[in-house]
Amino acid sequence: MKISSINKVKPTSMLIFLMLSTLSLLILMCLTTLIWWFISPRLHEISSLLAFIVLTSLRVFYVIIILGILTLFYECYSNYSIKYFHRLIRFSVNLLFPVNVFLGKFLNITKERIRESFISVNNSFIHLDKFKGNSKEILLLLPHCLQNLQCTYRVTNIIDNCIDCGKCCIKDLKYLSKEYDINIAIATGGTIARKIIIKTKPKLIIAVACQRDLVDGLLEVFPIPVIGLLNERPFEPCENTSVDVNIIKNILESLLRR
Repeated sequence: MKISSINKVKPTSMLIFLMLSTLSLLILMCLTTLIWWFISPRLHEISSLLAFIVLTSLRVFYVIIILGILTLFYECYSNYSIKYFHRLIRFSVNLLFPVNVFLGKFLNITKERIRESFISVNNSFIHLDKFKGNSKEILLLLPHCLQNLQCTYRVTNIIDNCIDCGKCCIKDLKYLSKEYDINIAIATGGTIARKIIIKTKPKLIIAVACQRDLVDGLLEVFPIPVIGLLNERPFEPCENTSVDVNIIKNILESLLRR
């Protein structure tokens, strides 16, 4: 299953986040070196041991980040997984994301493009992991805006309240969750989503949301792996959105090896 089929973001868009991450890392290293140049004499006056500990900590920190980014480059374009580095990759990516957004302002790269690229990069190495849990340890987390705005049956708390009218994709997603025996939930916001995750304790999440909510969720639930899907918004944001059910089905087929 190629990553482009997961989130409808071209694989080449990954390059935006990867290049920004590399540039952000170089800038941070230069700034840290400059700061060290100023404070090093003072630290040595206080304690040579303290100076050694600070310098060693900085070196270890940057070695971890560099390894994470290099491994990420390799996995994104080789389609091979180095499983034991995945936590390191996610740590590096999550750490550099806000720096990338800040840097993007100066390079005239919109936050939306950076978010899309981040989602694509996230999915590119998450989907390489071999999921070893059972179906009940997968959570399909959906936004409430997938439900038809005119529907009088609220499905936020109980998705089985859906009467299968077919005016939105909730019906198909409900039956998909039953077919594959996975947990499914609809969240009205970040607080509810966190409660659902705490309650279900999933080993993997398939999350559908808009760019901003999806990126915020990816960063917040670390280290739980999340496959992120951007919802389709043919109308106003947060109103009668949709998602391709076949993409979610293909992901489940791949995860559960049917």
